[in-house]
Amino acid sequence: MQRQLFGAQGRAVALRLLLLHCLILLAAACAVEQTQAIPVGDAVRIENPTARPVAVGQNGAAYFTIINPTGEDDRLLSATGAVASAIELHETRNDNGVMRMGHHAEGVPVSAHSTLPFAPGGNHVMLMDLRQPLMPGQSFTLTLTFATAGEIEVAVLVQDK
Repeated sequence: MQRQLFGAQGRAVALRLLLLHCLILLAAACAVEQTQAIPVGDAVRIENPTARPVAVGQNGAAYFTIINPTGEDDRLLSATGAVASAIELHETRNDNGVMRMGHHAEGVPVSAHSTLPFAPGGNHVMLMDLRQPLMPGQSFTLTLTFATAGEIEVAVLVQDK
């Protein structure tokens, strides 16, 4: 008789555990379904914003990578911040062996589904007449304005490179 009672209790416990396991799996499946329904990385973003150390009153530059995972072309129109008297979008070009810097007055196009680096020797944000020194380990804020994505505020880390 005890064996039958234990068997019935064991089956009841096993059935409850099975039901609990099914509910956990169902909840996990719903969570996965919900996660998949929300696109990840569906907006323009900025990665690795950095600048090199520079003394106050001098010119510096900010570098980063623009990631545009969207299906729509965009354009970086401007960069603003309190760190310098003037901030412009620039590009360094090799013109027959002579390095020249040009101002992107119309902004910088950012193609759909693309990555656009702002790096030494290429596109960069020019920081003219720095109002504060850029010291290693410190950071400053820039606001990047895009035609479609709008304003993106980034904390630029000053690093020795």
